[in-house]
Amino acid sequence: MMTAQSTIPAERVLDLLAELDRSKQLDTALLEQRRAYRQAAAVLAGIEDLSSLKPVEPASSKTPADRLLGDDLVPIKMKRLSGKVMLSADVRRQALSELISSDTLSAALEANPKERTGPVQVQFECYLTGNAKPIEQQTLSELEDTLQALVWLDGVPISHPSLDDVRRRLDYLRLLAPFESLAGDDVFRGRQSELDSLRSYVGVLPPASLLARLKGTALSWLQPPQQPALSVFGPGGVGKSALVARFMLEHTRLPEAVRIPFAYLDFERPTLDIGKPLTLCVEMIRQLQLQFPLSGGVDSLLEFANSRKVADANQVRAAHNVLADLLGIIEGRLGPRPYVVTLDTFEEVQYRGEASAFPLWDMLIELQKQRPFLRVVVSGRAPASSLRLADRPPNSLEIGSLDSSSAIAFLGAQGVEDPQLAARIVGQVGGVPLSLKLAASLVKRDGVDEKGVRNLAGRSSFWFSASNEMIQGQLFERILGHIHNPQVERLAHPGLAMRRITPEVILNVLNVPCSLAIETIEEAQSLFDELRNETALVMVHQDEDAEELVHRPDLRRIMLKLLVQKCPAQVREIHMRAVNWYAKRPGLRARAEELYHRLQLGESVDKSALGDRSVRFSIQASIEELPVASQLLLASYGLEVSAAILERASHEQKDATVAARIEELLPYGPTSVAEASRLAMPLLNQQNGSGIIYRAAARVALQQGETDEGLRLVEQGLSVTIPGNDTLETLNLLRDKAWAQRRSQEESSILGQLQEYALRHQMAAAIVQERAQSYEMTFGLPSSQPRGRDAEAAVFEISGLLAGLSSVEIWGLVPALGLVMQPLLTVIPTVLGSFCPKLAEDGGPFQLASFSDGSTQEALKMLVSAAMTASLNANMVVEFAQSFERLCSVWPYRVLSVQPPYGSRGSRGLAEAL
Repeated sequence: MMTAQSTIPAERVLDLLAELDRSKQLDTALLEQRRAYRQAAAVLAGIEDLSSLKPVEPASSKTPADRLLGDDLVPIKMKRLSGKVMLSADVRRQALSELISSDTLSAALEANPKERTGPVQVQFECYLTGNAKPIEQQTLSELEDTLQALVWLDGVPISHPSLDDVRRRLDYLRLLAPFESLAGDDVFRGRQSELDSLRSYVGVLPPASLLARLKGTALSWLQPPQQPALSVFGPGGVGKSALVARFMLEHTRLPEAVRIPFAYLDFERPTLDIGKPLTLCVEMIRQLQLQFPLSGGVDSLLEFANSRKVADANQVRAAHNVLADLLGIIEGRLGPRPYVVTLDTFEEVQYRGEASAFPLWDMLIELQKQRPFLRVVVSGRAPASSLRLADRPPNSLEIGSLDSSSAIAFLGAQGVEDPQLAARIVGQVGGVPLSLKLAASLVKRDGVDEKGVRNLAGRSSFWFSASNEMIQGQLFERILGHIHNPQVERLAHPGLAMRRITPEVILNVLNVPCSLAIETIEEAQSLFDELRNETALVMVHQDEDAEELVHRPDLRRIMLKLLVQKCPAQVREIHMRAVNWYAKRPGLRARAEELYHRLQLGESVDKSALGDRSVRFSIQASIEELPVASQLLLASYGLEVSAAILERASHEQKDATVAARIEELLPYGPTSVAEASRLAMPLLNQQNGSGIIYRAAARVALQQGETDEGLRLVEQGLSVTIPGNDTLETLNLLRDKAWAQRRSQEESSILGQLQEYALRHQMAAAIVQERAQSYEMTFGLPSSQPRGRDAEAAVFEISGLLAGLSSVEIWGLVPALGLVMQPLLTVIPTVLGSFCPKLAEDGGPFQLASFSDGSTQEALKMLVSAAMTASLNANMVVEFAQSFERLCSVWPYRVLSVQPPYGSRGSRGLAEAL
């Protein structure tokens, strides 16, 4: 009961009621303002500047949008959506429905014109205003934007296609996207004869002829006879996949009555395993569903294939049943029109062992007997010979370079529109599409000169070869030069000697050899992110735990050969660090990577290390990247190695044996050298001569005084070793060439090449030879005192290098060191402290060599005696210099690095020393 003291005055009650009424009015006003902001935001795909957002009714706006919308907004993470925030889907749908019912869509669109940006906004507005193209006429990117717009419009009373129809059409365009990229009208040129061969095999006419047959009559498909498979093969980058893609793309553009169904299985996709045929069936059914509106049986068949939980032993039978039903559906619904199954990038299967394909082969053979319209195209770098459809081996279709006119047209499609310039480029790099594509990208970046691509050696004398891989290697190297961040450039090359790159690998493996100078995982992550943006070089793979980068497959083959040529010392250090890193990591992936890098180093690995199937497959996939010796070891363990490698190995082993015998004969005078020449002659006549035998024969000719013949043989050797990436033998040949051409006009050029290869291998003896010859060429004949600071700096450099040479290496450089010995001892007499003990060491070549010529033997004895007694006494330094000069003057060899002439005592002593 209220007492008198608690009675509220009437005036106060009236004030409270008035205040409550004002609060309700304020809440209603805020709700109206929020509704106006929601409607303005509902027609925008994204909002960049929320503070500047204007509501549909500006006059009612008093409170900022960010305060009123609050939880209605979500952050934007999609790249195709412009802006920072957008309205949540449910709130958007409600606001759009209000705008439609009040017929104020136009006002909402006009409220914020500056925010109406981006491709999704364009498609969204097309549906809001009723101006959208039919989905059959939209491009892939337009349809992706349409899908997003229709998700927002789902349930909103606006006319639009169903989400299921859009998704189905989108899946179909995504199926065709790789074909359009490889062989669309904008890029594909030439190959008409190859297309005709493919059409003839499948049993179809060109598209124009098929369309003509439709006029006035229906086309009926007749049951064709069985056909063997078709093997499409050629080197990487030549356009195999583009040819197959063009053939299938042509048929996707035809009316359904003349269109042929196909299945495209690219074994570069990690989800496709030829050893698990049920996974192939799922993909084949999915693709057929996208090409033809076949419902009912196809849907249930896909459900069965997806849900089948069978052991590996039953996979083949289950897959056989699925494919048999699929072929039955095709014949029943579409008639016996050809059904083309294309197995692309088949080298991935061959790397792992083609034997794994035989269960699928047996299945296809049996199915084709029942359904003769089945056609199988196998595309890869090497011919496929094991699939015998129709009791015959596959027909072969080898893909070579584009003809000149097609190559010029191809360059035109790549943006090189000047036909004369395109013709020059074709003449420079040839007709392989990959070479042309790389060249076109450089033309766009660098421009051209009167010869075509600037600074491209192409078919010049330095490379000694017009091989496509060498040209592509140069083009690839030039592309690397356009990476703006020097750290990322070094990470891309030589860092991509690694098969996989992660931030941890960057920090722990590549940091030192690539000179990255980073200290934290955050810095490594930053470099990883930058390298990921170089999409012309790398692809992103999703590992079990995180992302990793791998080199683009079409360029990795080129990149690895270029790496071995340009920086073998760095590559070796990368492999060594990778072995140490992966040896400490758990899991099969780490084991496979450790094995890969050990094999790259030429280490022997035990067969048991390849016992796990996934490790074995991982090594098989990269077997062509490994040194020949490692490939031969793996072949003995049952892995697949190309016949060319096996043949090459047998040749090289034979040549190496003969070359070693020739080197043993060189030290012992004219009769012995003549015998060496006799040994070399038969091998020079073989078609596939190796660099090592050309070098041995060249050294014989040079020692016999036949300089022109020797240099000719050196050039032949280089024409083999450079394209073959045998950089060590290339270095040896360049050493012989440089010494043979000293004091000639060509010496400067050859010394530049010698320096490059010597530095790549960090071979101290080769660097000393180049420095000694360069000193003589630059500063004149040996003198007792270097002239100028440059000469003195050169002497100090040579002194530092000499400290690391062995006695055998010093023996091989005797006449070359004679070019710099006097200035060396004049400027740095202390060099004798490290140099002389190597000449006097027991078991060394200077102690054990035995010349038949008395003057040479006497000069050698005097030098060894001087080395044993040399001190920093000025007279002794002079005596040593004179002794070394005297030995050089009677040195009997016209080439460097000739073995010492050992007697029986000397041979035993050397063996003990080694």
